[in-house]
Amino acid sequence: MRRNFFSYLSLALLLATLAGCSKVQQMPMREQAAIAQHDRANAARQLAYEHFVDVDAAPDKVATLYADGLRACRAAAAACTLLESRIDSEPDAAASLKFRARPDVVPALIAAMGKQAELARQSTHVEDLSGPIADTARELAMLDDYRSRLEALRNRAGNDVDALIKVNRELAEIQSKYETADGKRAQLAQRVDTDILNVSIRSDRQRPFWAPIRRSLEQFGSNLSQGIAFAVSGIAYLLPWLFIILLAAWAVRRMWRRRRR
Repeated sequence: MRRNFFSYLSLALLLATLAGCSKVQQMPMREQAAIAQHDRANAARQLAYEHFVDVDAAPDKVATLYADGLRACRAAAAACTLLESRIDSEPDAAASLKFRARPDVVPALIAAMGKQAELARQSTHVEDLSGPIADTARELAMLDDYRSRLEALRNRAGNDVDALIKVNRELAEIQSKYETADGKRAQLAQRVDTDILNVSIRSDRQRPFWAPIRRSLEQFGSNLSQGIAFAVSGIAYLLPWLFIILLAAWAVRRMWRRRRR
């Protein structure tokens, strides 16, 4: 009986300690907001840059500039990563590329695709990630401290199976939250350390005058057949309604004649 009493007493103390740790983790929202604001005020500004470049080239140069962009990214090795790429030849020659690269590599990429072409537009969007980075670092510190406390409690639990189960369950949950927050921190750090470059290659200005007319003549047969198909489908849809309208008109006319008689 005495042994069971001490076992229950140690379990109660352990659960009380766990509750105290939970209270330490779940601080009042007002206090959390005050600390977050303080962290944001003292943290260095972490800026993420995204560039947008529109290149206007002759239709026969679009594929060449597209290949130049891919080649320049490959030449930069680990400093450049291709995120998206697309090239179209119909109805107009166009291509698009999206890179993630170090800031010192971005001008080289733009210069590689600016050969034999005209930079029509160029803009940059800047996002300040100081707040999210500070919040994530603070969350990681809190989770790490709570995890250390739980590990200390697990060492003190000894052979108490119920207490060990509760502590291990809480540790698994905290570990999952920690890995999620650490992944978010890594993404934010990557976003600050590298720039995003969006390149659009088109041939709007340098397109020949007769190109749209020639394309319309080439597509005349297919457009005509498609128009005939739409007309046939429209007639098929209208026939039932035409029958209903004629039937309703006949009924109204018959009723009107009866009223005249």
